[in-house]
Amino acid sequence: MRRYLLDLQQNPSPIYSAGVEAEGVYVWAVTITGLPETPYEGGVFNLRIIFPPQFPWKPPKMHFRTPPIFHPNVSHRSNIFHPMLMPDTWYIARSVAQMLMSLAQMLLHPLVAEGDVVREEVAVMYREDMTSYEELARSFTKIHTMDG
Repeated sequence: MRRYLLDLQQNPSPIYSAGVEAEGVYVWAVTITGLPETPYEGGVFNLRIIFPPQFPWKPPKMHFRTPPIFHPNVSHRSNIFHPMLMPDTWYIARSVAQMLMSLAQMLLHPLVAEGDVVREEVAVMYREDMTSYEELARSFTKIHTMDG
C-alpha cells in the first residue's frame, strides 16, 4: 500500500490527491476536483477508499463523502458503481492513480448504458434531457461542494 501512496506522491495530479487516514494504511481519503466544462466544475469531492487486505487481487470499495451527488453512477448513499470496481471485471494491474483518473473521467462521461447505472432516473435524464441533467448536477455541486 505504501508503494501505491508513494507513486501518487511522486506523480501528483491537478485533478486528485490521496492520503492515508488515521485508521491505517488500508483506508485512504481522496479529493477529486470537478473537471472544467462539466456540471461538476469547481466542486471538491471527498471520497473514502477502503482497500481489502487482498489488494490488488481484490478491488477496493469507494464512496463519496460529499453527499449528495447528482450522478447516475453514484447511489443515494454515495456508493460508487463503476465496472472497474466490480470483482468480475477487476484488473489487478490497475494502479490507484488509474482508478482515481477513471473516477474523475466518470464525472465527465457518466456510464449510462443499461447495467452500468445505480440511479436509473438520473441516467434517463442524462440520455433524454441533458440540459436538465446538467442544471441539476451543477446545482448539487454548487450547494454541496463549494464554499459560499
